[in-house]
Amino acid sequence: MKISDSDMNMKIVDQKLFDDLMRERTLLLLSLARKIVMDGAEKMQLTRPLLGNIQGEATQLEELLDSYGARNNSQWYVFRIQIAALKNFSTAGYELLHLKHTSLGYRLDTTQEGFLAGTEDALNYVAAFLFCSLNRLLAETKAFGWPPPEDNLGLDFSEILPGGRLPRDRKTKDDKSAQELVIRLATEFLNNTEDAKFLQVAARTQGPKWKNLNFDRIGEASIRAMEGKLHNLQSTYDTYVSDSETEACDPNLPKLRGHISIVLHILRVATIFAHFYERHFKINTDALRCCNHTCVLSGDWFLNLFTHYLCRYSYEFLHSARSLCQTMLKKYAVISTIEVPIPPFFGFHARPSALVSSIVQHYGSQVTLICGNSEYDAEKTFELFRVNGWIDQQKRSYIYHELDALDLQEIEEKIRKHSISRDEGVLSIIRQLALKNMIHILLYPLPIAPMIENSHDTLRELAKNVIIKLHAQRALTILFDIKIKFRGDIRVLNDLRVLAENTYGENESGTNIALPRALNYLKHFREQE
Repeated sequence: MKISDSDMNMKIVDQKLFDDLMRERTLLLLSLARKIVMDGAEKMQLTRPLLGNIQGEATQLEELLDSYGARNNSQWYVFRIQIAALKNFSTAGYELLHLKHTSLGYRLDTTQEGFLAGTEDALNYVAAFLFCSLNRLLAETKAFGWPPPEDNLGLDFSEILPGGRLPRDRKTKDDKSAQELVIRLATEFLNNTEDAKFLQVAARTQGPKWKNLNFDRIGEASIRAMEGKLHNLQSTYDTYVSDSETEACDPNLPKLRGHISIVLHILRVATIFAHFYERHFKINTDALRCCNHTCVLSGDWFLNLFTHYLCRYSYEFLHSARSLCQTMLKKYAVISTIEVPIPPFFGFHARPSALVSSIVQHYGSQVTLICGNSEYDAEKTFELFRVNGWIDQQKRSYIYHELDALDLQEIEEKIRKHSISRDEGVLSIIRQLALKNMIHILLYPLPIAPMIENSHDTLRELAKNVIIKLHAQRALTILFDIKIKFRGDIRVLNDLRVLAENTYGENESGTNIALPRALNYLKHFREQE
């Protein structure tokens, strides 16, 4: 490793002074470790007092070690990793205990038997992991030549909890504006369920393929980003909706809060697991592993919990609340109507229809497409395909009208004199319309000659027939500003307006174009195309 000039010029701490400092600052944690290890792994019970002590001691030790550069020191590196493991997995254990004690009160819409069993497995793993780390910590300090820690500090981490809950008797606040926030919360939660598809992929992974997981997608950064979104939702709810009259009158709101909270706590643990897998398990396992051949790090228990418990249930609880959010959005729906242009190039063919349908399905609201005197269900792609019959009729009438207005005498005269062929005459007409921005040519050269072979129609009729055929073949597009209407919940209409403003997600070649951030949830549909 190359040493920088700044490192070379930095004053080196006196080894004995630093050793004395660390012995003093580690006293409580080492005494705790000795008690736990002497009692044995089978007697170790995770409690909040125990985890809180480990977390507090490990946190201040980690900060102290980092301030002296222990990460890059051969003597203190392994010690520093054990401290980091204790800090992070005591935090994970605290979160898991929270889930164990409070998840039954979350009013979830899905069964929890498997989840509670998985939580117990995860707690057992964290307990074994912490025991392993405490044992390794004692071994490291013994190698430093430190004397055994004191064992008479009177440490007691038992936690006897009375059953029941406090009465819910505080007066609710009157907050009429909470309804707007509820709509926003439900909408953002729905969007998060789409963003969490990567968790579902990981949850379906079976051993021994765990080690092939794509941690560029399922890694710490992705999970932490999802965790941050859920944290923001919970904070908004607790600040503005909790204890409001709106919450008291809508039984779905506490359910939504429960789903937000349980996913948030699962993701916090998943972030720790992903962090340690990427940062340590893949490259520094030996620095974490204890001397016992049955060390908890030896098997696949870690990745099994990460994929089949943390990733699985964070996604399942997110997904199970989709219908809940959609029900809430329907309750607070504001019905309106917007007018937007049709897909400008080829109407409601597969891609635009699927995007419209995906938006409507995402919100779970009823949206109607209105054109002429007809109405169509915008949730169903095959219904949208039917709109193309009306669109094609409008485009035919438009282009026929424009063709009828053209003076074709000069072109017809050239054909009679054999100055140009009939297909060249038709091409000349198409070019005139293109110059007037009525047609946009997409294919060169246009295959006109085979279309008019053996035809005895007039030049004007030939041009009409050829243009319609070329449009059907996507060799050209008829540029005609046709408007349609969507009627439904204003939130769905806003997204449909954004889609229309972005040419329904495609360019004139029928290729995907980037959509704005407001429609990010559609990227998962596109990945399946």
